[in-house]
Amino acid sequence: MSNNNQIFAINRDEVMAIVEARHDNPHHILGMHQCLKDLYVNVFAPDVAQVFVVDIANGDEYETEEIVSGFYTVKISGRKPFDYEIKTVCTTFDEAGDLVERARVFKDPYAFPYSVDPAKVVDIISGRTSFADGFKVKDIFGVRYITLNGVSGTSFCMEVKGARRVSVVGDFNNWDASVHQLRKIDYTDIFELFIPEVIKDSKYKFSVLFYDGREELWADPYAICYEKAPGNASMLTEFSYEYHDDEFVKARKKNKESLNIYEIHMSTFMRNEDGSVPGYAEFAGLACDHVADMGYNYVELMPVMEYREGDTWGYDTTGMFAPSSRFGTPVDFMRMIDVFHKKNIGVILDMVPVSDIDCICYWLETYHLDGVRLNDKNLAAKLKESLKNSDSYVIIDSLESELVDRVVSYMAVPPVHRGSFTECIGDCTCNMKEDTGIIALSHDDVAFDKGSFIDKLPGGYEDKYADLRVLYGLAMTLKGHKLFFMGQELGAFGGFDGVNPVDWSVLEFDANTYIQKYVRELNKLYASESALKADSDIVFADKDEGRTAVFARTCGADRLYVACNFDTKDVKNFGLRVDKAGSYKEIFSSDNVKFGGEGNNNKGTKKAADGVVTVTLPALSISVFKAVK
Repeated sequence: MSNNNQIFAINRDEVMAIVEARHDNPHHILGMHQCLKDLYVNVFAPDVAQVFVVDIANGDEYETEEIVSGFYTVKISGRKPFDYEIKTVCTTFDEAGDLVERARVFKDPYAFPYSVDPAKVVDIISGRTSFADGFKVKDIFGVRYITLNGVSGTSFCMEVKGARRVSVVGDFNNWDASVHQLRKIDYTDIFELFIPEVIKDSKYKFSVLFYDGREELWADPYAICYEKAPGNASMLTEFSYEYHDDEFVKARKKNKESLNIYEIHMSTFMRNEDGSVPGYAEFAGLACDHVADMGYNYVELMPVMEYREGDTWGYDTTGMFAPSSRFGTPVDFMRMIDVFHKKNIGVILDMVPVSDIDCICYWLETYHLDGVRLNDKNLAAKLKESLKNSDSYVIIDSLESELVDRVVSYMAVPPVHRGSFTECIGDCTCNMKEDTGIIALSHDDVAFDKGSFIDKLPGGYEDKYADLRVLYGLAMTLKGHKLFFMGQELGAFGGFDGVNPVDWSVLEFDANTYIQKYVRELNKLYASESALKADSDIVFADKDEGRTAVFARTCGADRLYVACNFDTKDVKNFGLRVDKAGSYKEIFSSDNVKFGGEGNNNKGTKKAADGVVTVTLPALSISVFKAVK
């Protein structure tokens, strides 16, 4: 509000800037202004017949004059500033076809001060903001429902470098960029406006006019909800949900001791009977049943933050605070997380496209996520520092691709040319981080025309499946947490393209059913044997004997021996060195007939003699031995 000594004049150039939607400081002319002993009230209201200024205290109305199309003004003599509302009158036709007048009364957006904290704005432009100090980006930017000067309303704020004018447009103002032009905060590229109305259930965007004449429509990158794709407008909304996962959250720290993660791309996991992509609610049921049946304890969702194009698999994020509308609403997403938790399955979200700690924490807290995958070690370290209870979250800062790449590359070589396995992998597995080191057979390994894992393996049909069992067995018994991409448990040919769904029909064939059963049993082995814990010790035998390799996994008094034969011939009378006398039993073998093997695995128990247990290593197999108590 102006002071008593201020001179105020209506500048025609400024009026036209309002009318033509190119003003960067509409508050300078719109609203109530004092000039000496008089008041001026200026209103921009296109497509109305009359505009009145209404004194809230006594109901007095002051009719305005339209000086340019849509721009109305009134001089109120001898009055000090007072609280007022705007009343507009339109002529329209009613349902009977008669011409009638309709009035609308509302608070003037241009009668309010800044809707953002100037001190925080100064901190932003000075680079002094920090999540650790309590700064949250959504306390400034995007849309907030707030109370300003005792009035409930909607605050809009956006930073746009090089903009001449920014407006908020939407269903509530007929997408007219001239109606709600934002005010540029001096010395910044930040624009803000408070609309004294709680606007909900409306689409909106920001209209941006640049100095070169370009005009663009921007969805709000800070929005918490968007219209359903392929539309990309932001949505003005609020939501709430009561979770029922207290017990799961309390036990979350224990649940992360050995991660067995099933990575999922939601759009291509499964399809409904009509071929449509399941929404969050349907997906929760389908995925939970499968993941629980297979024995995984976590799922990792490829990015579901709102994104632009489906063929980017979610990595071209456009709305980093909102679950993609393709699959439902934010509340639907919350319910989905709850369903997973009821099945004792944690949910990790791939947030590689996001570099904002504030945003990551928003997802963890709002959606009860159990962890995130990043691709930035520094960001992961800062995130752990920022989280008060970070030891209960899974923070994946990278995937141990080097080890897996070496294992896959080794298995891709024809057996006759395979050299030493231990020399091939070197010290990768021993140097793996104990907290979040992950052996990941991820989507990256089977995307971009790389083919599925069985596509990579040599030999005929039978040898490929035997080698696939060895590869999966190594992934599960080597040191580290586990990550397995959806559909690879079926042993189907063909890789991931982000378009075609997993072909579950291959389970009509015995070979694929055997592989799925094999992976399920591997998961049970990993979950039941403490020696296979992600951070338990691993020791390789001194040297390979032919195309074989042996290593031990140890946790306290528990020890397992893993023996691999990478050749196409059985190795009989193999001397497996053990650390204690007694009897030993093969507790797992990839050559078991129930997995599609030849059945040449070891039966019964075998006694150690001079620290050696004599066993058979079937061709192209992996076997696990354990002392019998």
